[in-house]
Amino acid sequence: MFSRQFESWYNTFFRNDPNHNGMYNGMNLAGIDVARLYLALHKNPALTIPEFLGEEETFYKVTLPKSRHFDLPRLYPWMVGGKRNEKSSWEVSFASSGVPLKVEPSDRRVMQPELSYVKKSSIDYSHLTRDIVSGREGNAHLTNYGSQLMRLLIYPQ
Repeated sequence: MFSRQFESWYNTFFRNDPNHNGMYNGMNLAGIDVARLYLALHKNPALTIPEFLGEEETFYKVTLPKSRHFDLPRLYPWMVGGKRNEKSSWEVSFASSGVPLKVEPSDRRVMQPELSYVKKSSIDYSHLTRDIVSGREGNAHLTNYGSQLMRLLIYPQ
């Protein structure tokens, strides 16, 4: 199911680029700090991925439009916090690496993915977020690449 969704997304947004990754597009959208994970597992072999990610710092948040195709809450129910009504959008918290950490309902109505929070930094955000967010301090925004990745979460919409 996901491989077809990723291929369809790729063909929609990268029409003039050959698809060298085939069904594996999107499988490396975000990375976990594997070295830190192994060190944490050495200290606590019973550590789970949800517990590990629960210790990660939220670096930015993106509000996504309401979409029946948004699968994070269904696939990772441990990420969901807060009560949601039918009209709610979703706000997703991400680590700087792009790993989603938390999914919460939002009363904010958006038509496309919008950056709703970013941790203050004097360094251009593109260097800290794998080019998903760009700008500095009060001038932060999703890059084209960042917008495309966020649309993948709700694709097709």
